[in-house]
Amino acid sequence: MLRIVIVDDEVLIREGLARMISKESNNFLIVGTYPDGKQVLDGMPELHFDVVITDIRMPQIDGLELIKRLKASHPQIRSILMSGFVEFNYAREAIRSSAVDYLLKPIDKEQLFELLYRLNEERRQQLEKEAGHRSGLLLSLLHIEEPSSILMTGLTLPQPYFTTFVLKESCQEAVCFCADSLRQEKEFLFDDIEVHKGLHVLIWYSERKLTFDEMKDIADLIMGESPEHVQHLGSSCSYNDPSKLRQAYLEAKQACDAGIYSPKTFHYANIQEISKSEAVTTAPFSAFNESLIHDLQILNVTGVMDSVHKMFSELRAQQAYSDQILQICHLIEETASKELQEFEAVYKRVTHIRLQENIQSCTSFKEMENLFTSVFSSALNEIRTNRLEMSGTAVETVKRWITANYNQHAELNHLANMVFLTPSYLSKLFKQETGLTLTDYIIEIRIRKAKQLLKNSPDLKVHEIGSEVGYPDPAYFNKLFKRVVGVTPNEYKRISI
Repeated sequence: MLRIVIVDDEVLIREGLARMISKESNNFLIVGTYPDGKQVLDGMPELHFDVVITDIRMPQIDGLELIKRLKASHPQIRSILMSGFVEFNYAREAIRSSAVDYLLKPIDKEQLFELLYRLNEERRQQLEKEAGHRSGLLLSLLHIEEPSSILMTGLTLPQPYFTTFVLKESCQEAVCFCADSLRQEKEFLFDDIEVHKGLHVLIWYSERKLTFDEMKDIADLIMGESPEHVQHLGSSCSYNDPSKLRQAYLEAKQACDAGIYSPKTFHYANIQEISKSEAVTTAPFSAFNESLIHDLQILNVTGVMDSVHKMFSELRAQQAYSDQILQICHLIEETASKELQEFEAVYKRVTHIRLQENIQSCTSFKEMENLFTSVFSSALNEIRTNRLEMSGTAVETVKRWITANYNQHAELNHLANMVFLTPSYLSKLFKQETGLTLTDYIIEIRIRKAKQLLKNSPDLKVHEIGSEVGYPDPAYFNKLFKRVVGVTPNEYKRISI
């Protein structure tokens, strides 16, 4: 919409022009008519317009001086100078130097409208260009806690004040349609930024701070009428400091997030209507972390998911917001990655697309929980199935290694990595299949080899045999051999011979 100011000391001319222009198109808005340039300048900067149509000769401040001052203070304002034929030669140089458009009196209606339509199209194209540049900066500013001065300098907002609205809707197409519909309304000035799928940030610009009722009216316009879709909308306070864009975004997002606990299809809240969010807490995770780790180590999927569901129950009780919920999800994922070495690779394959964005797009807490737990449990079950398939060969592989390397130090972590199992899981699996712990099995293999050497190698001394089977300390070898066999190595050697 082209905002126009008309300046002429003849009331009939300025009022007649105003009526004629207003009737021509809804794209033209007369924001004021004035008898001389002084009143226009006195109304600045509260007076906002795109085009001034002014006569040359007027009392106090004439048209040429008005144009000159406007060019100096507001270079984006286009000027149209009205002049009589006699005055034209006088004004020609001023017109050229100021790069203004001009019309000869009496005003030709078709010529005037042709000029206004051209200026309106130029302004529309310029606004689109500015909006594209501004959207890129805004998207960065929404995510940067302390933006650089260079980034802030490059940002120019179209109005002094802004209010942020965050819209989340179950239907992605409906969100886009809503924003497109609002753009058709010429009196609305806003930027629409898609943060991620299903979540849009609308930065609403205004000449003054919005009242609570005005925000509610805008919310009604944004949400529209689509009862078949769930819609959550939150709004921030109004600000006139661009450095508070991120703060406004977080306020609106927090107000929007409150909708995940609402049973209603439509949810709207302003940040002033909800309690301030506490710092993100890890208490729900800490309370069940120990049992989670234990069940992950033995791949007890039922036990793991029980701990996860208890964490979500705590989050629901605390009315946690999406960022808090996501933090707990990340902690669960990190713990699984530490305890299950295959987890990360399997998890990426199971999720396919970014799980975080999908969770943030959910419109209910239960939907968030179901989405995360279904993906997480699927990954665990796949790992468990793979391990069960290879469990028999894993134990046999470890047993073969021990038999071939019985005199070497057998580190549990090394053995577990060799068969792609966690140390704790390998220990439990080995005991389950052999009836012995790994330590007892290694002792059994070493003592068996020692007995063979004592019987078949009479030239070797006892301490040499102990070193050969992995026990360089003679006293310890003697003590261990007697505990296992019932006699000392020397006694066993005499009996065997």
